[in-house]
Amino acid sequence: MRTTAVILAIGLLTALQACVQMAAPINSLAFEKRPPLPGQPGYLQTIDYIDHGSNYISPGARFFVSSSGDMCFWGAIVPGVQPEYIPPNYWCMSPFAVGRVDALENDVSYINQVRLWCGLAAPQCAHKVGYPNVPDNLWIANSITAETVPFLRQREAIEYLVYLMGGDVQRDQALR
Repeated sequence: MRTTAVILAIGLLTALQACVQMAAPINSLAFEKRPPLPGQPGYLQTIDYIDHGSNYISPGARFFVSSSGDMCFWGAIVPGVQPEYIPPNYWCMSPFAVGRVDALENDVSYINQVRLWCGLAAPQCAHKVGYPNVPDNLWIANSITAETVPFLRQREAIEYLVYLMGGDVQRDQALR
């Protein structure tokens, strides 16, 4: 009986270690392509600021830059008629595919959000990275929505991070 318990405990620890390794944020300086602007925070400080804004809303929510250089939100909202929260999955987007970043005010729950939209040249660039044992772990979308505070400053921080990582967010311009 003890042998079985020890084997089960080792199996459980191995499974937990695999999950922790998958969930480990990278935030490598290798993805910083431009130096910080004068008087502005650096690459790692910007990532921490965005992470703290999403973590303030939900202790389980996280923001990080993955090992492949994508900006990822853990616990992001799946867009749709009825927003769906899927905390154990990451929604990621390349900084080179971000078309624009919106700050969304929510007058119902009063928890405001930011939304990263894919650029026109890269539709459906947002992808969900889930656990391998979940059958629906490969999804794509045209945006990522995350609850955060202060949402206007978070939008600016995300746009600045895209700049630091070598991307270029398009600004809304008046129609001509």
